[in-house]
Amino acid sequence: MTAYDFSLRQEVLLEKGASVLSDLFHYRQNSQLKDRAHPVNILYKQIWAAKQDILRAKTEAELEQIEGKFELAHSIVSSMEAQSASRTS
Repeated sequence: MTAYDFSLRQEVLLEKGASVLSDLFHYRQNSQLKDRAHPVNILYKQIWAAKQDILRAKTEAELEQIEGKFELAHSIVSSMEAQSASRTS
């Protein structure tokens, strides 16, 4: 992978991380989750840290690991939103 490709992958992951953080933020706001020990708030902090790690990453493997965290978090948020929607229907 060239330096350009690596940098481009970092940029794409930054956007993906921002999207996941946005989804988590809106879920927290809509659910009025204030307790810092709540699992959603802990997940938010973990994804925030992973997003910061993107620019420190030196290998493709590190970027793949970060992307896996984003995908897992996105899946979790999607499931929580679906459950919330089914409760209100």
